[in-house]
Amino acid sequence: MKIKEVKARKILNSKGEETIEVEVNGFKASIGNGTSTGKFEVNALPEDINKVIRNFNNISREILSLSFDNIDDLEKVERFLRAEDVSSDFKEIGGNLLVNLQLAILKAASEGKVYELLGGIKKFPLPIGNIIGGGRHAGINGADIQEFLIIPRAKTIDDAIFINAKFHSFIKDKIGKIDKTFNFGRDIEGAWCPTLNNYEVLDLLKKNKEKIEKEYKIKIDLGIDMAASGLWNGRKYQYRNYSRFSKKRVLSSKDQIAFVRKLISNYDLKYVEDPLHEEDFDGFKELKNEKAMIVGDDLTVTNIERVKKAQDSISAVIIKPNQIGSILKTKEVIDFAKSRDIKTVLSHRGGDTEDNILAHLAVGFGVDYIKTGIVGGERTSKLNELLRLNEKV
Repeated sequence: MKIKEVKARKILNSKGEETIEVEVNGFKASIGNGTSTGKFEVNALPEDINKVIRNFNNISREILSLSFDNIDDLEKVERFLRAEDVSSDFKEIGGNLLVNLQLAILKAASEGKVYELLGGIKKFPLPIGNIIGGGRHAGINGADIQEFLIIPRAKTIDDAIFINAKFHSFIKDKIGKIDKTFNFGRDIEGAWCPTLNNYEVLDLLKKNKEKIEKEYKIKIDLGIDMAASGLWNGRKYQYRNYSRFSKKRVLSSKDQIAFVRKLISNYDLKYVEDPLHEEDFDGFKELKNEKAMIVGDDLTVTNIERVKKAQDSISAVIIKPNQIGSILKTKEVIDFAKSRDIKTVLSHRGGDTEDNILAHLAVGFGVDYIKTGIVGGERTSKLNELLRLNEKV
């Protein structure tokens, strides 16, 4: 495929923030901006988006001489843009621009069937449903834990997607019975935002998941994303809504590990993301043998060197292409994780776009899980595309 036209433009993400979209030969691509971001991520967006778009569009004609036939050819555009931004964290260009350019090229080269260019549909991921939100996603009155999740162990992707949606809707009225201030508010990813503490939310989900399990005759796993770097003040973990008995609670690293173990045991958690802050490789390793997947995100930031360092500390890893600013490096992390029996979780971002490309990456790369959220057009676009792709099997 020859590039005939390439252009970057500014668009809005789901939070109403400015972000970048790239169009190649009429195929558009955009990926979300993070809200809870790790300090080891590349710089996703520059401070002056208008400037970087203007500069890119001025130099983009040089890309017209490049040809692309497969994913490995993306190295050509990586070399080109890295020559324009020699900083290690894409301070000038931003990781989103390179990722979106690469995704638009993949779309154009495959006529929109990116999964085929990646080798076809390898398998379908299990969708992780974000039911109740807290932490930075939900404001100051909710739980400290950022995400309360479910994973339906359904036989088909269709069933899993619709069970997530069913549970999300079903739990709404249950929240209102114990939280009289609940007004059906949702966080930036579509999860409900009650004024309940960590234990109250988990009690609620544990009790009510059993009803859905009986109705659908399947097992539903509970999980959490603690986003613990947001709780870490450099010395301790600071909770503001720890439980109904204590409005504030400060935990040492040792106490935090004990707290996580207690949650895993009491609520039979099967998925625990970022239980400790982004530099605590040893603490993650202490938790790895628990009966839950211990998942790295801020710890690993889709960076092959950090994933290698964490390989004995985690049992699953979050994959976010714009954390590393490269589709090729994203693939490298996925391939490495698979070679080490580390589960892969392809994830959206807090400030997302309507692009459904994550569905294609999920099935083309053959990841184990996908996090997209459950409701909201920028979330359902990925889920609906998975439903369409499933018809091709």
